[in-house]
Amino acid sequence: MNVGIDLTYIPRFVNKDMLAKKILADEEYIEYELSDNKAQYLASRFALKEALIKCLELNILAVDLSKIIVKKKINGAIYVEYLSNIYSASLSHENEYCVGIVIYG
Repeated sequence: MNVGIDLTYIPRFVNKDMLAKKILADEEYIEYELSDNKAQYLASRFALKEALIKCLELNILAVDLSKIIVKKKINGAIYVEYLSNIYSASLSHENEYCVGIVIYG
């Protein structure tokens, strides 16, 4: 079993529309644009994408982050999809931080 975790500082993602366009999948970018808290949305997606990279022991420079897609189930639970594979994930926010965890295997 592999586990990846990443902690992000939400204020670091304020006014980062260019970053959002670069790392979010099209469907994520639409959600980002509609979000009331863009910094939190972007920070949470970045945390989960980083957590997946750590889980799979990949090199972040070799991965197109927009190909890692965070999705929601009908019940609101999240998961990560990458290269047609599904990964279990969890996300939590507290004040100025969010943490993303991805588990595989």
